[in-house]
Amino acid sequence: MDKEALTASPGQGSRRALLIITGGAGLLSVGGMAGAFFVRSPEQQRAEASPPTRTTLTSPVERRVLASTVVTRGLVGAARQIEATPSAAQGAGIVVVTAVRTKVGSTIRAGQVLLAVSGRPLIALAGVLPAYRDMRPGDSGDDVRQLQAALAALGHPTGPDRKGYFGSGTKRSVRELYGRAGFTPADTGGPGGRGDKAALRAAEDAVSHAAQALAEAQARLSAGQGTAAEVQTAKAVLARARDDRAELIATTGPMVPMAEVVFLPDFPATVVRLTAKVGDVVTAPLVTLAAGQLGVAARIAPDQGDVLRTGMAVEITSETLGTRARGVLDSLGEVTTDSGAGQAAIPYVPAWVKPDEPLASKWNGLDVRLTITSAQTQGKVMVVPISAISAGSDGRTTVTVLQSDRRTRRVEVRAGVSGDGYVEVTPVNGELAEGEDVVVGE
Repeated sequence: MDKEALTASPGQGSRRALLIITGGAGLLSVGGMAGAFFVRSPEQQRAEASPPTRTTLTSPVERRVLASTVVTRGLVGAARQIEATPSAAQGAGIVVVTAVRTKVGSTIRAGQVLLAVSGRPLIALAGVLPAYRDMRPGDSGDDVRQLQAALAALGHPTGPDRKGYFGSGTKRSVRELYGRAGFTPADTGGPGGRGDKAALRAAEDAVSHAAQALAEAQARLSAGQGTAAEVQTAKAVLARARDDRAELIATTGPMVPMAEVVFLPDFPATVVRLTAKVGDVVTAPLVTLAAGQLGVAARIAPDQGDVLRTGMAVEITSETLGTRARGVLDSLGEVTTDSGAGQAAIPYVPAWVKPDEPLASKWNGLDVRLTITSAQTQGKVMVVPISAISAGSDGRTTVTVLQSDRRTRRVEVRAGVSGDGYVEVTPVNGELAEGEDVVVGE
């Protein structure tokens, strides 16, 4: 080993000794701090072992309008939705969408063409009965009566037909309806009525021939060559030919296929679903319409339904739109249940909320919050949290006021409307002022 490395100068030895002394002092300092941290006096130990200081919880007396509310969820929609899917079109080889004249969210008016399938229109008309058959000339029934009323409402009266009979007046009005929409009506004889033309010509020919035969029979009788019986027979043949022609005329011509109309109970209506575009093969449902104004359907828990009545005010809140609307509780049903496969029956009260003002189509289908006001004070009243109310064995109801000097006093009160965790109070004995703190817990 190098000899010089083992030899330390006097200065170096002094510095080394200083470092050792300093390090020792540091260790002593740390040890002293640790000792001070872990050592507790008897007074400190007793303080730490004692329970925490008792805290009194208070809430201020407020003066405001108090409402008792029921909060639930609801789904915006029309009271009734109708699906329409034209399944066939006269003269068409394939059923495809050839025109779309509306879109989701659009407002629909009576007489409006929604779309066209294989060149044929789908027209919205007013009525509560769904179309269940093709309505043809000569038909009778409530559906024809409904069609006549819908035509008349659009300015196409069906006189002189009697109500419920598809006669010449109804045929005329059907032509007008389709003409205004830009289409020719369907016909009992197919496109252009071609299938009926031969029968109509034959009926006309039969009348002409019968008339000619009658004229000849009358001429022979006048010439003394015929008999009166021949004339009567010819007259009967002519009458039958005319009746047959009239029957054929009455039962042919413009018709209304069930695939070309959709009856809606209320207008305006709203398109809520449209599944196809031009060129698509028709699939069900092609279009879904919401009839009448939008409202909110809700399912209310039976215990909440017990405190509700029709006519109560409702606040409708859409978190999606970030807006609110007001309405009334329009109807409350009886307690009912729904249960699915493997699920327990859940009772509820069906309810319908009618908005004060019509909701825009953008509300349709939204899940919204409903706040139903079941009771409300006439004006501003003093209110305190329900937890501030105490009922004594003597039947008196009181609140405890915590004064600024930390002393308490009890004030007898009369409770009124309660809601959302608060209750209306009126002092009976003693004074109670807005802003004073009442005890709600400890």
